[in-house]
Amino acid sequence: MHATPPPPRRRSPGRPAVSSREDIERVAIRLFLDHGYAATTIPMIAEASGVSRTSVFRYWGTKSEIVWGTFDVHTRRLSELLDATDPAEPAMRAVRACVVRNLALSIEDSSLWMERFALLDTSPDLRSEESAHWLSWAAAVTAFVARRHGIPPGGVMAQSIGGAVQAAFLAVLRSWLTEPSPSAALLPELDRELAPLCDLLQTWLGTTH
Repeated sequence: MHATPPPPRRRSPGRPAVSSREDIERVAIRLFLDHGYAATTIPMIAEASGVSRTSVFRYWGTKSEIVWGTFDVHTRRLSELLDATDPAEPAMRAVRACVVRNLALSIEDSSLWMERFALLDTSPDLRSEESAHWLSWAAAVTAFVARRHGIPPGGVMAQSIGGAVQAAFLAVLRSWLTEPSPSAALLPELDRELAPLCDLLQTWLGTTH
């Protein structure tokens, strides 16, 4: 006579499991914001998501990747948008349009995009990695401008332009951190703030021909 198998374990009530990468990511960002990045552990994220630690590590190799992964996708897409622009369009007009479009796509992809940015910008534990990621963002603009105008990507002009656009983008995002729902009005403000800067930089680029 075979022994009756034990009944399946029931999940704790009130804690439904989430299974997709996006769902676990959402839980993690909320925990980081509520408890702080350093105080939030992978076991806490797994427990709050109703999944195993293995499930979390299946998507991210480290805790910081949960935060930076989407930002890196944002940066890669900026490069792709710039590469797809019309060669006849002035370079800095293309940069301005692509930076705004890319942020719009990131906000559409994740309703927590600004919360993630707040975490990245305010957490001391993430500061050590912040510079490298923002340099990568600026490098996307630098490389595009250098290719379009045939100037050295490591030269003063290309590097200065990438840094200036990145600084303006960062400043606009920081100005919206205190707003409860920034997505709707953030995009036109970003476009307005980039306009005079990009016009000025285009005039500077015009001296290369």
